Amino acid sequence: MKILKIALTGLALLASSTMFAQTNVLDYNSSPTPLDGHAFIKHHDYQNRVLDYPFVREDDILWSKTYIQRIDLRQKKNHPLYFPQYPVKIGSGQVRMNMADNLLKAVLEDQSLVAYEDEYFDEVKSSEAINKLLFSIDTIEYEDIDTGELISELDTVRVESKDIKEFLVVEDRFFDKKRSVLDVRILGLCPVAEIMNKETYEMEKVKLFWVWLPEARQMLANATVYNTSNNIERLTYDEFLQKRLFASVITKETNLYDRSIFEYKKDRMQQLLEADRIKNDIRNMESDLWEY
Repeated sequence: MKILKIALTGLALLASSTMFAQTNVLDYNSSPTPLDGHAFIKHHDYQNRVLDYPFVREDDILWSKTYIQRIDLRQKKNHPLYFPQYPVKIGSGQVRMNMADNLLKAVLEDQSLVAYEDEYFDEVKSSEAINKLLFSIDTIEYEDIDTGELISELDTVRVESKDIKEFLVVEDRFFDKKRSVLDVRILGLCPVAEIMNKETYEMEKVKLFWVWLPEARQMLANATVYNTSNNIERLTYDEFLQKRLFASVITKETNLYDRSIFEYKKDRMQQLLEADRIKNDIRNMESDLWEY
Protein backbone atom coordinates (compact mmCIF):
# COMPACT_ATOMS: atom_id res chain seq x y z
CA MET A 1 0.00 0.00 0.00
CA LYS A 2 2.81 2.37 0.91
CA ILE A 3 4.60 1.50 -2.31
CA LEU A 4 1.46 2.31 -4.31
CA LYS A 5 1.09 5.71 -2.58
CA ILE A 6 4.73 6.54 -3.26
CA ALA A 7 4.36 5.57 -6.92
CA LEU A 8 1.18 7.65 -7.32
CA THR A 9 2.84 10.63 -5.67
CA GLY A 10 5.83 10.32 -7.98
CA LEU A 11 3.60 10.15 -11.05
CA ALA A 12 1.67 13.23 -9.93
CA LEU A 13 4.89 15.21 -9.40
CA LEU A 14 6.22 14.08 -12.78
CA ALA A 15 3.00 15.08 -14.54
CA SER A 16 2.94 18.50 -12.88
CA SER A 17 6.60 19.18 -13.71
CA THR A 18 6.02 18.10 -17.30
CA MET A 19 2.99 20.38 -17.54
CA PHE A 20 4.90 23.38 -16.18
CA ALA A 21 7.83 22.61 -18.45
CA GLN A 22 5.54 22.53 -21.47
CA THR A 23 3.95 25.79 -20.36
CA ASN A 24 7.32 27.50 -20.04
CA VAL A 25 8.42 26.24 -23.44
CA LEU A 26 5.21 27.51 -25.01
CA ASP A 27 5.63 30.89 -23.35
CA TYR A 28 9.22 31.15 -24.56
CA ASN A 29 8.26 30.16 -28.12
CA SER A 30 5.11 32.26 -28.32
CA SER A 31 4.20 34.10 -31.51
CA PRO A 32 5.68 37.58 -32.08
CA THR A 33 3.56 40.65 -31.47
CA PRO A 34 3.56 44.00 -33.30
CA LEU A 35 5.80 45.40 -30.55
CA ASP A 36 8.49 42.88 -31.48
CA GLY A 37 8.67 44.22 -35.02
CA HIS A 38 10.18 40.99 -36.39
CA ALA A 39 9.10 37.53 -37.53
CA PHE A 40 10.62 36.17 -34.32
CA ILE A 41 10.99 37.25 -30.68
CA LYS A 42 14.38 38.58 -29.65
CA HIS A 43 15.15 37.56 -26.06
CA HIS A 44 17.61 40.36 -25.27
CA ASP A 45 16.10 41.40 -21.94
CA TYR A 46 19.13 40.25 -19.98
CA GLN A 47 22.26 41.95 -18.72
CA ASN A 48 25.55 40.92 -20.27
CA ARG A 49 28.40 40.41 -17.88
CA VAL A 50 31.91 41.59 -18.59
CA LEU A 51 34.68 39.01 -18.77
CA ASP A 52 37.64 40.04 -16.67
CA TYR A 53 41.07 40.35 -18.22
CA PRO A 54 43.69 37.74 -17.32
CA PHE A 55 45.63 38.81 -14.26
CA VAL A 56 48.92 40.55 -15.07
CA ARG A 57 51.76 40.91 -12.58
CA GLU A 58 54.21 43.79 -12.97
CA ASP A 59 57.21 41.49 -12.49
CA ASP A 60 56.07 39.36 -15.45
CA ILE A 61 56.08 42.26 -17.91
CA LEU A 62 59.28 42.33 -19.97
CA TRP A 63 58.34 45.21 -22.30
CA SER A 64 55.63 47.87 -22.29
CA LYS A 65 54.69 51.08 -24.08
CA THR A 66 51.64 53.33 -24.14
CA TYR A 67 50.07 54.45 -27.42
CA ILE A 68 47.36 56.87 -28.48
CA GLN A 69 45.41 55.99 -31.61
CA ARG A 70 42.85 57.93 -33.62
CA ILE A 71 39.67 56.26 -34.86
CA ASP A 72 38.30 58.17 -37.84
CA LEU A 73 34.55 57.51 -37.96
CA ARG A 74 34.42 58.59 -41.61
CA GLN A 75 36.14 55.35 -42.60
CA LYS A 76 33.77 52.63 -43.70
CA LYS A 77 35.12 50.08 -41.23
CA ASN A 78 34.33 52.46 -38.36
CA HIS A 79 30.78 53.32 -39.50
CA PRO A 80 29.17 51.02 -36.87
CA LEU A 81 30.55 53.41 -34.22
CA TYR A 82 29.10 56.50 -35.96
CA PHE A 83 25.69 55.37 -37.17
CA PRO A 84 22.86 55.84 -36.46
CA GLN A 85 23.31 59.59 -36.09
CA TYR A 86 20.12 59.67 -34.01
CA PRO A 87 18.68 56.92 -31.75
CA VAL A 88 16.51 54.42 -33.65
CA LYS A 89 14.08 51.75 -32.50
CA ILE A 90 15.00 48.13 -33.22
CA GLY A 91 11.88 46.39 -31.85
CA SER A 92 10.98 44.81 -28.52
CA GLY A 93 11.31 48.20 -26.86
CA GLN A 94 15.03 48.34 -27.69
CA VAL A 95 16.78 51.49 -28.90
CA ARG A 96 20.13 51.52 -30.70
CA MET A 97 22.47 54.51 -30.33
CA ASN A 98 25.94 55.22 -31.62
CA MET A 99 28.88 55.09 -29.23
CA ALA A 100 29.03 58.87 -28.76
CA ASP A 101 25.39 58.98 -27.65
CA ASN A 102 25.96 56.11 -25.22
CA LEU A 103 28.96 57.86 -23.65
CA LEU A 104 27.21 61.24 -23.46
CA LYS A 105 24.15 59.64 -21.86
CA ALA A 106 26.26 57.78 -19.29
CA VAL A 107 28.35 60.87 -18.41
CA LEU A 108 25.71 63.64 -18.47
CA GLU A 109 22.30 62.01 -17.87
CA ASP A 110 22.87 58.82 -15.90
CA GLN A 111 26.16 60.05 -14.38
CA SER A 112 27.27 56.43 -14.19
CA LEU A 113 30.67 57.29 -15.70
CA VAL A 114 33.28 59.79 -14.54
CA ALA A 115 34.69 62.17 -17.16
CA TYR A 116 38.36 63.18 -17.02
CA GLU A 117 40.31 66.12 -18.46
CA ASP A 118 43.09 64.19 -20.20
CA GLU A 119 44.52 60.74 -20.88
CA TYR A 120 46.26 60.66 -17.49
CA PHE A 121 42.92 60.33 -15.64
CA ASP A 122 44.05 62.39 -12.66
CA GLU A 123 41.63 65.34 -12.99
CA VAL A 124 37.85 65.03 -13.13
CA LYS A 125 35.94 67.11 -15.67
CA SER A 126 32.61 68.48 -14.46
CA SER A 127 29.31 68.16 -16.30
CA GLU A 128 29.09 71.96 -16.46
CA ALA A 129 32.38 72.16 -18.38
CA ILE A 130 31.22 69.50 -20.84
CA ASN A 131 27.85 71.18 -21.36
CA LYS A 132 29.63 74.45 -22.01
CA LEU A 133 31.42 72.80 -24.92
CA LEU A 134 28.28 71.12 -26.23
CA PHE A 135 25.90 74.08 -25.92
CA SER A 136 26.53 77.81 -26.00
CA ILE A 137 24.57 80.99 -26.73
CA ASP A 138 26.30 84.04 -28.16
CA THR A 139 25.23 87.41 -29.54
CA ILE A 140 26.18 88.27 -33.10
CA GLU A 141 25.85 91.62 -34.81
CA TYR A 142 25.49 92.35 -38.50
CA GLU A 143 24.66 95.40 -40.60
CA ASP A 144 21.27 95.75 -42.25
CA ILE A 145 21.86 96.26 -45.99
CA ASP A 146 18.83 98.58 -46.26
CA THR A 147 19.15 100.85 -43.23
CA GLY A 148 22.83 100.37 -42.33
CA GLU A 149 21.88 99.77 -38.67
CA LEU A 150 23.52 97.08 -36.55
CA ILE A 151 21.18 94.21 -35.71
CA SER A 152 21.88 91.90 -32.79
CA GLU A 153 20.72 88.26 -32.79
CA LEU A 154 21.26 85.29 -30.56
CA ASP A 155 23.43 82.55 -32.05
CA THR A 156 22.94 79.09 -30.58
CA VAL A 157 25.60 76.42 -30.98
CA ARG A 158 24.63 72.85 -30.13
CA VAL A 159 27.04 69.95 -30.62
CA GLU A 160 25.33 66.63 -31.35
CA SER A 161 26.67 63.12 -31.65
CA LYS A 162 26.79 63.42 -35.45
CA ASP A 163 29.42 66.16 -34.95
CA ILE A 164 31.68 63.68 -33.15
CA LYS A 165 33.65 62.14 -36.01
CA GLU A 166 36.73 60.93 -34.18
CA PHE A 167 37.66 58.95 -31.10
CA LEU A 168 41.03 58.87 -29.40
CA VAL A 169 42.08 55.62 -27.77
CA VAL A 170 44.88 55.29 -25.23
CA GLU A 171 46.17 51.77 -24.70
CA ASP A 172 48.99 49.78 -23.14
CA ARG A 173 50.90 47.19 -25.13
CA PHE A 174 53.06 44.81 -23.13
CA PHE A 175 54.70 41.41 -23.27
CA ASP A 176 53.65 39.04 -20.49
CA LYS A 177 56.33 36.36 -20.03
CA LYS A 178 54.05 34.23 -17.87
CA ARG A 179 51.52 33.78 -20.69
CA SER A 180 54.08 34.37 -23.46
CA VAL A 181 51.83 36.86 -25.27
CA LEU A 182 52.12 40.40 -26.56
CA ASP A 183 48.91 41.80 -25.10
CA VAL A 184 47.05 45.08 -25.56
CA ARG A 185 44.61 46.74 -23.15
CA ILE A 186 42.52 49.79 -24.00
CA LEU A 187 42.64 52.23 -21.08
CA GLY A 188 40.44 55.13 -22.18
CA LEU A 189 38.28 56.71 -24.86
CA CYS A 190 37.93 60.35 -25.86
CA PRO A 191 35.21 61.66 -28.21
CA VAL A 192 36.48 64.46 -30.47
CA ALA A 193 33.89 66.90 -31.85
CA GLU A 194 34.09 69.43 -34.65
CA ILE A 195 33.10 72.82 -33.16
CA MET A 196 33.12 76.19 -34.90
CA ASN A 197 35.57 78.75 -33.53
CA LYS A 198 33.62 81.92 -32.82
CA GLU A 199 36.61 84.14 -33.64
CA THR A 200 37.87 82.55 -36.87
CA TYR A 201 34.56 80.90 -37.90
CA GLU A 202 36.45 77.73 -38.77
CA MET A 203 35.68 74.19 -37.64
CA GLU A 204 38.13 72.95 -35.01
CA LYS A 205 38.57 69.57 -33.35
CA VAL A 206 37.90 69.68 -29.61
CA LYS A 207 38.46 66.86 -27.12
CA LEU A 208 35.28 66.66 -25.04
CA PHE A 209 36.37 64.35 -22.20
CA TRP A 210 38.11 61.06 -21.42
CA VAL A 211 36.49 57.99 -19.86
CA TRP A 212 38.28 55.14 -18.12
CA LEU A 213 37.34 52.10 -20.20
CA PRO A 214 37.38 49.49 -17.38
CA GLU A 215 34.58 51.53 -15.77
CA ALA A 216 32.67 51.89 -19.05
CA ARG A 217 32.86 48.24 -20.15
CA GLN A 218 29.68 47.19 -18.31
CA MET A 219 27.68 49.92 -20.03
CA LEU A 220 29.22 49.22 -23.43
CA ALA A 221 28.61 45.47 -22.99
CA ASN A 222 24.86 46.16 -22.94
CA ALA A 223 24.83 48.70 -25.79
CA THR A 224 24.09 47.08 -29.13
CA VAL A 225 26.10 47.97 -32.22
CA TYR A 226 24.86 47.22 -35.73
CA ASN A 227 26.30 43.94 -37.00
CA THR A 228 26.98 44.48 -40.71
CA SER A 229 27.40 40.76 -41.43
CA ASN A 230 24.48 39.20 -39.51
CA ASN A 231 21.58 41.00 -37.85
CA ILE A 232 20.60 38.06 -35.64
CA GLU A 233 24.11 37.83 -34.13
CA ARG A 234 24.20 40.33 -31.31
CA LEU A 235 27.28 42.55 -31.18
CA THR A 236 28.04 45.06 -28.44
CA TYR A 237 30.41 48.02 -28.32
CA ASP A 238 32.57 46.24 -25.77
CA GLU A 239 32.99 43.28 -28.12
CA PHE A 240 33.65 45.66 -31.02
CA LEU A 241 36.50 47.28 -29.10
CA GLN A 242 37.95 44.15 -27.50
CA LYS A 243 37.99 42.29 -30.83
CA ARG A 244 39.55 45.38 -32.42
CA LEU A 245 37.09 45.49 -35.30
CA PHE A 246 37.92 49.16 -35.87
CA ALA A 247 40.56 50.84 -38.02
CA SER A 248 42.91 53.31 -36.33
CA VAL A 249 46.12 55.28 -36.80
CA ILE A 250 48.79 55.77 -34.15
CA THR A 251 49.23 59.43 -33.21
CA LYS A 252 51.60 59.09 -30.26
CA GLU A 253 53.81 56.60 -28.45
CA THR A 254 55.61 57.17 -25.18
CA ASN A 255 58.93 58.83 -25.94
CA LEU A 256 61.70 60.88 -24.38
CA TYR A 257 60.26 64.24 -25.49
CA ASP A 258 56.60 63.40 -24.75
CA ARG A 259 55.54 64.62 -28.17
CA SER A 260 52.97 63.44 -30.68
CA ILE A 261 53.75 62.49 -34.26
CA PHE A 262 52.31 65.72 -35.67
CA GLU A 263 54.79 67.74 -33.59
CA TYR A 264 57.82 66.44 -35.48
CA LYS A 265 56.17 65.38 -38.74
CA LYS A 266 54.31 68.32 -40.26
CA ASP A 267 53.25 66.74 -43.54
CA ARG A 268 50.13 64.53 -43.37
CA MET A 269 51.66 61.84 -45.55
CA GLN A 270 54.77 61.77 -43.37
CA GLN A 271 52.56 61.38 -40.29
CA LEU A 272 50.86 58.32 -41.81
CA LEU A 273 54.22 56.83 -42.78
CA GLU A 274 55.55 57.40 -39.27
CA ALA A 275 52.47 55.72 -37.75
CA ASP A 276 52.96 52.79 -40.12
CA ARG A 277 56.63 52.58 -39.10
CA ILE A 278 55.67 52.35 -35.43
CA LYS A 279 53.21 49.53 -36.20
CA ASN A 280 55.91 47.67 -38.11
CA ASP A 281 58.33 48.09 -35.20
CA ILE A 282 55.77 46.48 -32.87
CA ARG A 283 55.24 43.64 -35.34
CA ASN A 284 58.96 43.07 -35.80
CA MET A 285 59.59 43.20 -32.06
CA GLU A 286 56.97 40.50 -31.50
CA SER A 287 58.51 38.39 -34.24
CA ASP A 288 61.99 38.76 -32.74
CA LEU A 289 60.73 37.45 -29.41
CA TRP A 290 60.22 34.04 -31.01
CA GLU A 291 63.64 33.89 -32.66
CA TYR A 292 65.89 31.37 -30.97
